[in-house]
Amino acid sequence: MLHSHRKAFPPDELTFDAMGLDELQQHFPFLQEPALQEAILANGREMSLKAGEEMMKPGQYIKAIPLVLEGRIRISRLDGEGGEVLLYFLSAGQTCAMSLSCCMADQKSAVMATVEEDAHFIAVPVGLMDPWISQFSSWRAFIMQTYGQRFNELLQAFDAVAFLKLDERILKHLEDRRRVGGSDVLIISHQEIAQELHSSREVVSRLLKRMERDGFLKLGRNRIELSRMEA
Repeated sequence: MLHSHRKAFPPDELTFDAMGLDELQQHFPFLQEPALQEAILANGREMSLKAGEEMMKPGQYIKAIPLVLEGRIRISRLDGEGGEVLLYFLSAGQTCAMSLSCCMADQKSAVMATVEEDAHFIAVPVGLMDPWISQFSSWRAFIMQTYGQRFNELLQAFDAVAFLKLDERILKHLEDRRRVGGSDVLIISHQEIAQELHSSREVVSRLLKRMERDGFLKLGRNRIELSRMEA
């Protein structure tokens, strides 16, 4: 799924580089088979990308699958006019279901992947996906769990668009970001929220100010602090 400002690397150059077993076990403890861990270390390549870099664009063939160790990656869909709709985030211990699907079907990517927080990950060549599913039960369970989790998230996103008012969608979106990032403070602009929810900045700003008056959050410059509401 990798794309950056660097030259794309071919699969036969994906070799393990200084990624320790302890780090793999820390972030992917459910990949328990020693032979699988050895295969990941032997064939994967440790990589890092900075915030703002693109890992993948629509229309590209995917060369590798990321096993995320650190950071956060935004997976989104673009419309015909360049508008962006957020699908989900990737964080430590996860991989990208959309990329897996494209790899197995040998299709071009239909989504964009952008690094939100400096990301550190293992790039696994796509040619190993199918053999590992047959060979390793923990890898097969991990892939199925990834599909299930993302499918549920996409259903929730559909429900939000279909059934929630925009202010409720904004609050849910911010709560999702808090859950993924683990912090009450979100570094994000009104324009970014508008793009991710396919709305206008003016409408989003107006609703955020109303939420601030109602005590749900505090606004700063490109910064939102969510309140801890009592049950």
